[in-house]
Amino acid sequence: MSVKKSLDNKLVNISEVLDILDERKKGGELGYEQSITYEYASKFAKLKPGDAKKMKKELENMGLEEKLALKVIEIMPEEQNLLKLILAMDKNRAPADEETIGKILGVVKSYAK
Repeated sequence: MSVKKSLDNKLVNISEVLDILDERKKGGELGYEQSITYEYASKFAKLKPGDAKKMKKELENMGLEEKLALKVIEIMPEEQNLLKLILAMDKNRAPADEETIGKILGVVKSYAK
């Protein structure tokens, strides 16, 4: 059994995962885990990779950490209560005010299909 060593660890959104696996698929057959991940990403990716990157940058400029920005992109919340739950994942973050919530929801709506 061969063990592969991770060379690069970075957070990516589900659209980028789909894009990465599309590239690997062109180069040959995907492994079992990659195939399962590809199916999942195909079903649940809500944005194109370029749009997801732009949205992530906008959210980070609003003060969201990368992890939270990616979670917002993955879920694309349309309601304040759901967005508040996502933001509450970060225990060190103070609760967002109504203005910030509105701005984040505005960004989500601008990228929603």
